[in-house]
Amino acid sequence: MAVLGIDTAGPVVGAAVWSDAGVTMWSQRITRKADSVLLPAIADLIADAEIDLVAVSVGPGAFTGLRVGVSAALGIAVARGLKVVGVSSLEVRATTIRTARTLSLLDGRKGKVYAGLFDTRADSPVLIGAEVDAPLAEVLPEEPFVAVGEGAVVFAAAIAAAGGRSSPDAARCPADEVARLGALRRESALDAGAVALRYLRPPDARPPRSVGQQVGRRAT
Repeated sequence: MAVLGIDTAGPVVGAAVWSDAGVTMWSQRITRKADSVLLPAIADLIADAEIDLVAVSVGPGAFTGLRVGVSAALGIAVARGLKVVGVSSLEVRATTIRTARTLSLLDGRKGKVYAGLFDTRADSPVLIGAEVDAPLAEVLPEEPFVAVGEGAVVFAAAIAAAGGRSSPDAARCPADEVARLGALRRESALDAGAVALRYLRPPDARPPRSVGQQVGRRAT
């Protein structure tokens, strides 16, 4: 099985093709017009690949970035007649390390973070509690932990002061892990029209709950 994974929840966006033979990945830090860079990169990545499934991080994260990534994933799925696995952008970042307490963080701005605490010692992370949109001080564990995700870089000083440490690769794009989790969860794959973005915070501009119908018109 070959799975295309896409992650655009943070400022470092990327895509990867995962299969039993290995992983091919592309990523880049982008601050504006992510679609103009992401879409050609994905086209090159899958040009000679027989993709069986698409996986994409569906949130939480930056509203605009998430819509770009999910729209790309659904467009490819519709065009190729494939199903889609949506994964949590916090969970997939947590999978990049193996610890009993992995705090996955994305900078939510407005004085808050998107956060989830996971036990990542197994292949599939176990969420401890719930994913939240909250001030950083409210999500820092009392016991030793490792922080991952862009938020671990932005708030490195506060994390260290709380007794935690930030992963050296905290800000890397986990598109390869998106694809791997997609392969593990292929039985739960959905038709493109049933995939919905997952926001923890109401957006300033109300987006559609599902983008399947939109990308169906754009698929080529």
